[in-house]
Amino acid sequence: MSDFKADFHCHTHISDGSLSPEALISLAKERRVTHLSITDHDTTLGYELAKPFADEQGITLISGTEISCQWQGHTIHVVGLDVDVINSDLQNGLKMNRVKRWLRAFEMDTKAQKRFPSLLTDILPKLESGMIGRNHFAHALIERGIVNDQPKAFDRYLKKGRPLYAPVDWPDITEVVEWILSAGGIAVIAHPHIYKMGANKLNKMIETFRDAGGQAIEVVNQPRVCSDQMGMADRAKRFGLYASLGSDFHRPEQSWRGLGWLSPMPNGVDPVWNHFKSPV
Repeated sequence: MSDFKADFHCHTHISDGSLSPEALISLAKERRVTHLSITDHDTTLGYELAKPFADEQGITLISGTEISCQWQGHTIHVVGLDVDVINSDLQNGLKMNRVKRWLRAFEMDTKAQKRFPSLLTDILPKLESGMIGRNHFAHALIERGIVNDQPKAFDRYLKKGRPLYAPVDWPDITEVVEWILSAGGIAVIAHPHIYKMGANKLNKMIETFRDAGGQAIEVVNQPRVCSDQMGMADRAKRFGLYASLGSDFHRPEQSWRGLGWLSPMPNGVDPVWNHFKSPV
């Protein structure tokens, strides 16, 4: 296991990343990642397209997706790992979420057209799948020269309270956990440190997730040991959850979240990979 290097949360251009599934596998090979999960938003297509090339390159590719849901008005992301990608409950749920994404996109573009020409005219020719998200609007704003970078796109136009923001009625977190369990997968709370809620409320969300059958929490998201990581490791142990790790990689220029650039898993937690159908 000395050469083991994993990343169980990353994205391709099938959702809102910049690399093709094959290019992501090539980058993983370059970074000496041995075990990878492509977790594109509300779709498993990235995994399906990458799997043959990953096998050729000797990389163990774990099936995955990142699913948007809600808990008490907060948007939460749950990663499904080691899922059966042909499971109808999972795929029907993912299709429903993609429809919700399109409804939001049309509402956002209607709001955009009060300020400048349609952004969808720039976005649609570049979409690689049926998944559309706010990051696509962010890059359209950048390419138009309206903002300089992605953080400014969200701060000025796309986040809650800004001119192009449109809410989505995502499914409840308990429902999303059911989809993943139906597909024989492991449900993981993604990047729990980013949700804007206090410690007690975060603990209540984790408890709801666990009681619904959720099995894991992302403990390691960053390249260096930090207080967030230690806090999530403590929660994994306290709530009896497996510990996962993932960079949330989207594009190479985002150097702060490099593919496979993750600190080691803390001692005393139960790594999620010990519970895959084919343990590593």
